[in-house]
Amino acid sequence: MNRRLLWLALLLAPVAHADAPSMASDIQAGRAALTAGQPAKARGLFEAALAQPGGAREDRYAASMGLGQSELWLGAYPGAASAFRDAHALADDTSGRQAADTGLAQALNAQGYPRAAYALVEPFAKGQLKPTVELMRATQALGWQDLGASYLDLAELPPQGYLSTQYRLLKDDIQFAESAQLEGDFGYSHDSDGLDTLHFGTSYRFAPLSNGDWSQRWGIAAGSTRIDDGVDVRHMVDLSLLGQLRLGQYNTIDLNLGPGRTGGWHYLQGTAGWTLQPGDSFSLSTGVERAPVPTNTAIADRLIDDVYSIGVSIRPAARWYVLPTYYRQNFSDGNQRDGGTLRVLLSPYDIPDTSGAIGAEFSARIFHSSQPSHGVYFNPANYRTAQIGLVGVYSLNQDWKVRGVASVGRQVVDGAGASAYTVGVSLNGRLPGNGRLELQMGRSSTASAAGGGSGYWNNSVSLAVRYPL
Repeated sequence: MNRRLLWLALLLAPVAHADAPSMASDIQAGRAALTAGQPAKARGLFEAALAQPGGAREDRYAASMGLGQSELWLGAYPGAASAFRDAHALADDTSGRQAADTGLAQALNAQGYPRAAYALVEPFAKGQLKPTVELMRATQALGWQDLGASYLDLAELPPQGYLSTQYRLLKDDIQFAESAQLEGDFGYSHDSDGLDTLHFGTSYRFAPLSNGDWSQRWGIAAGSTRIDDGVDVRHMVDLSLLGQLRLGQYNTIDLNLGPGRTGGWHYLQGTAGWTLQPGDSFSLSTGVERAPVPTNTAIADRLIDDVYSIGVSIRPAARWYVLPTYYRQNFSDGNQRDGGTLRVLLSPYDIPDTSGAIGAEFSARIFHSSQPSHGVYFNPANYRTAQIGLVGVYSLNQDWKVRGVASVGRQVVDGAGASAYTVGVSLNGRLPGNGRLELQMGRSSTASAAGGGSGYWNNSVSLAVRYPL
């Protein structure tokens, strides 16, 4: 996706020296190519300028900045980062180094390194549009919107243009995150066994309280779920305390806990999780989840399960993510399940001259049950599945984005193999009044708590709408 003329104003400054006429002419021609919307041509010209022997330091700085901008425009973010690092080393003054660092922050944000981007521009961003935009992007990605709130009021903001638009959008995002929020959600699923599950929920989140690197946010949520298998209908209701805490820059805690009830059965349900993320390339997460098994026969037996999990996210390269997770699932009927999941993600590549990007994903799951059973919930002795597929992202405009996934593979249930597939699409966007909408639809043949095996499928749809108050 084009990054427009983010640094064009800087690049149009005249070349300071002309010790090497060929270098100067290549730089001027490269700037003209950028102005004409020809980043590939500009890249070649700036590379040619830098290939010239000698040349004034100021000229090599200008050529490196131009090369960085060309690479950004073309989506070649590692090359852009390298060019801006070279420009920083060549800069003669503070403003030149800050300009190079801002370009580097843009390249790092585009590659998903928000912590590194934040550290670069935080010392000097206040009062400057370009570094402020990159700082706000970084805080948005990290969930540190409270740290970006003090950058919301620039003294001067151009009335239009790419940077101004991005600033206003990011400002809306920060104001949304820093406000109290009201949310309503809906979910429905139907599977090949005839099980229908319908859910309605609502939640209220108070505005976060922040002090430096520490932040806390609390709220309450309520939900109602109807389960119909064609023979019997069960209703479940729940009430939860919501909590989100950031402890310094490395630790976050998420809570969603409270009582639940169905008929005369009362129970504790919800989730709790802790994440340690010391950098952009590694994180460690642990979690606990407790919920009734979502089938009518299981609810009639008052069957509930506790899940304990630990996982890591490892980033061996800029576009690759590896996410293994181990879990232990304890059922109230005495069954114990040991399992694991693995996801390997290839971050989407921008498709030239479009608003789309495409990536890939591999996913796998395996578990073993100590007490296999039939009829109450899906509980084979052994289960494993693996799928590989494509992930696509398309921006309809600056406010709306569509994401799709399609994957195929194989699953094995107690030695019996069958094909497996997953397809899904989601729509995310902004509503009038700074609201947010998320719509998801999907179909999968992989196993769930309710069913699985050859011929099984499950269709689902969910909708969530949030508004700041």
